[in-house]
Amino acid sequence: MKRLRLFVLFLTIATLFIACRTGEPIRDRSDGGMLPIPDQTMEVEIDDGNDSITQLLANLPPAPPDKSAFPVTVENCDRSLTFTQPPQRVIGLWQPPNELLLALGAQAQIIGFAGNYTALPPALAKTAAAVPELGDATRWPSREILLTQNPDLVISEGLDGFAFDPSQGYATVAELEQAGIQVISTGSSCNPLQAATRGIDAVYGDLRLLAQIFGISSRGEALIERLQQRQAQITQRVRSLDPVPTIFYNGGEGPLAVLTAGIWGDVVRQAGGENIFDETVFQVGLEDFANSAAEVILMGTYPGQDPGEMAAFLTATFPDLPAVQHNRLYPIPTIETEAGIRVMDGLGRIARALHPEAFE
Repeated sequence: MKRLRLFVLFLTIATLFIACRTGEPIRDRSDGGMLPIPDQTMEVEIDDGNDSITQLLANLPPAPPDKSAFPVTVENCDRSLTFTQPPQRVIGLWQPPNELLLALGAQAQIIGFAGNYTALPPALAKTAAAVPELGDATRWPSREILLTQNPDLVISEGLDGFAFDPSQGYATVAELEQAGIQVISTGSSCNPLQAATRGIDAVYGDLRLLAQIFGISSRGEALIERLQQRQAQITQRVRSLDPVPTIFYNGGEGPLAVLTAGIWGDVVRQAGGENIFDETVFQVGLEDFANSAAEVILMGTYPGQDPGEMAAFLTATFPDLPAVQHNRLYPIPTIETEAGIRVMDGLGRIARALHPEAFE
């Protein structure tokens, strides 16, 4: 049973990962028509995420590395990696760690990005302007391209599949290591089970890890302190309030995908919600969804997905749910609930959706 659950978990996370990269709308009407956008699709007003990143980065300690801190040895995915100097030729293969690198001020050492599936916040886009794109949300650099770039460090989430899938022509971690290239996995997602048990603290762990590797621990700690302050400000507002029964819907028309575990579940809890479905549940049938009595439905969206269509489907299919009857369907950009620098934007957005009274 445990092995079966792990297998189902892996398939579910893989499905979400692929959906993110394809940018395909979840709903696809056979007649090609568009459903009307109902009033229930509500944008939750929060401090603008772009402004929050600008504020986060303002007046941080400078990023020049402390070379006296080297050599540095770190533990990552049951491996010990030693760096005799700050990495000089870095390739990032997934957007959340790419944005962490930019926030840390390491852009001068980055020689390529892939895995970016949505626009960077302006404050980060400006610093990333000179970073070459080696791939996009659906395509990573091939084995030949990656190796000929001669990186000394490659960063992604996870060490198997996707960016390292040999069947797709990508280099494996073993091949990179044989070429003398260090490989780091961020997001506490060395394997699918680990990804499902991580929380917001994974972001702090990643910032410390990367800052140590680049010799910029003072800047990393400053970022962590600012993120923790914002986290405390948000959670303090909702701490004494009753948890709101919540579903984090991520698409599909039967079965329906729901986000319950990992950072998604942690963000809902810390924002003052209570996930209706257990963290071992990743897909539910129409009947279970209809009987959930959800008071709020969060709709995780990727670029290319229309939250209006998602809300229209939920409204037409589940008219008796309290969340539908009380116009409490809220689009949440999924990039704001990943292990990245924007996670506090997601926490604030969700907290305001669940407890608007706490932010009046």
